Amino acid sequence: MTLNELIAAMQGAWYEPAAAFLILLLAAYGIGCLLLEKLGCRKDAHPGSGLLALVAGLDLLAVVFRLGDYAVIHLPAGVLYGAAAVPAVYGACRLARRAAGFGREEWGLWGGVLILAGITAAPAFVPPFSWDEQSYQVALMYRYLEQGSTAVVADNPYSALSSMPHFLMLWGVRLGGVNFPRLQVLGCCLIAVPWIYLLLLRFGRKTALVLTAAFLLSPLTGGMWREVYLEPFILLNLLAGAQAIRVFRGRLLPLALLTGFFAGMAAAVKLTGGAASLALLCLFFCVLAFDRVPRRRAGFAFAWFAAAGLAAAVPFYLRPLLATGNPFYPFGAAYIDPAAPAAAVEVYHSLLGTSRFGLAGIGSFFSSWIIVAYRREIYDGYVLGWQFPVMLAIGAFAWYWAARRFRRKGLAFLWAAAGGVLFYLYWCVSSQQARFILPLFFPVLFLAASGLAWLPVRWRNAALAVIAAATLLSFQPEVWKNFYYAWRSMPVARQAPADFLRFADREKEYANLLDYIGRTLPEEAKVMLVFDRRGLYMPRRCVLGTPFFQETFFTPVPGSPEEAYGELVRGGVDYIVILVGGESPRNPDPISDFDRENEQLTLHFLELLKREKLLFVPVPESGRYRLLKVVR
Repeated sequence: MTLNELIAAMQGAWYEPAAAFLILLLAAYGIGCLLLEKLGCRKDAHPGSGLLALVAGLDLLAVVFRLGDYAVIHLPAGVLYGAAAVPAVYGACRLARRAAGFGREEWGLWGGVLILAGITAAPAFVPPFSWDEQSYQVALMYRYLEQGSTAVVADNPYSALSSMPHFLMLWGVRLGGVNFPRLQVLGCCLIAVPWIYLLLLRFGRKTALVLTAAFLLSPLTGGMWREVYLEPFILLNLLAGAQAIRVFRGRLLPLALLTGFFAGMAAAVKLTGGAASLALLCLFFCVLAFDRVPRRRAGFAFAWFAAAGLAAAVPFYLRPLLATGNPFYPFGAAYIDPAAPAAAVEVYHSLLGTSRFGLAGIGSFFSSWIIVAYRREIYDGYVLGWQFPVMLAIGAFAWYWAARRFRRKGLAFLWAAAGGVLFYLYWCVSSQQARFILPLFFPVLFLAASGLAWLPVRWRNAALAVIAAATLLSFQPEVWKNFYYAWRSMPVARQAPADFLRFADREKEYANLLDYIGRTLPEEAKVMLVFDRRGLYMPRRCVLGTPFFQETFFTPVPGSPEEAYGELVRGGVDYIVILVGGESPRNPDPISDFDRENEQLTLHFLELLKREKLLFVPVPESGRYRLLKVVR
């Protein structure tokens, strides 16, 4: 099978991921509506309650798919569609009745969302080609399907992360193919934009429009729509928590259960989501303080909040705990057993973030919130734009001014601010990638909007003008041009996907190697990738063998060629794909701390070539990639 045939089969027809995604959304909406009604929410009592129902339903489906992962993988596609059809039909009926009551403003809002979807949809229908997508965000879905379970993949440590959205993606990939994960992320981003507007609308239409535009036109926002990242799921759960507070304020039990559930689901996305959930916890305490809830009742409310959060997060952290003995694997492995290979894996992945991105030292806490606005070379290629620090400064000043006049509001502000500060502090001491701070965007928007409401009209209008100017100053047309280029490349992506991959990946040598493997190697062959980890389009069974990236192979590096050969034989490896002469130019996380060990492994392979335990297989136009055959 050629690479072209392989990717075409993984894509399927363009309507397959669209149909699967639509059914998922409708089913989630129907389930969420039932949940909110059980908790006492009147039908569509508030603007945005429909979106609250949608996210609640998506979260519940993620839990169901996690607990029923075996059924998702093994049941026939028709059965999976049929099981989702019942709640989907109910959700469609509820949505139709809700749409019948839309006013002119609501139709205008959702019409704008549809236009935005039309502009940004193209990347969701081309083959995923980013490094993370090919390494784990999409690749892991196919590893799970290949092995018949969602058990931790021993050679890929990313499979041990909580990764709640992956279980929704697994269902979607099973039914809609390789394009579904991108479509799911795009959908989350599209949901966030009108929801932010609706949540800020209580502070005035002008304020809501300016601040929503500040979010939408941020360079980071436009960049997040094109690839599979998990941060939008954290943001959605923060928005859901804020909406739940608005809908259920005054009803302590459902308020505690829902906000706790969304905090737990944010934590279930990834470890940074756990830090973001602290912002939701502090916002919950802010409401308790503002409403002057008695301490005893507040204590009971916190207990329910914690119980709901744990119930939501535990199923996703239990999987790595049972597989590795560490719910946060590989992080924290050094505390469990400093001498174990897992500890070396933790060091490797910690260095990926701390040595590559952001600023070091205590000074980063005081300066990063400004520098992340414009210095993309320091971070992961994304910036937040000048509107981020401007809104943060204006919001903090406005609340300080209000707190001097209204003491109780000042106390509530301290609780709300504490959550954002804790999340920001976690970001500063961990991997300072700009996209990791995306969930903080909404707390900053809410801080600015709520603070502006206390300012005199003249001051408020001046502040909004400054925010609008900062947004326009930071606007990067090239971010949105990428959507235009995606539309132009759509015919090639659908008709000749391998050619599209060679162009989009900007490393045609690797694609040439994959094509050769698919055309010539035996179907039962097992291939090991060394110094690369992009296994999504590997046409044969694939394992990762980069030292210290994972602990299954060559961690630590064997002391002799014989030991290296023994690991290959024990692993059932038939062929090795090794990148010589340094890291791939496509690797966004190059580190040099392990160059010596990597060179030692390369020397072992050279010695095995001399002894003819490895054979060189010439591959045309493969650049620095080498294909080696393991001789038994």
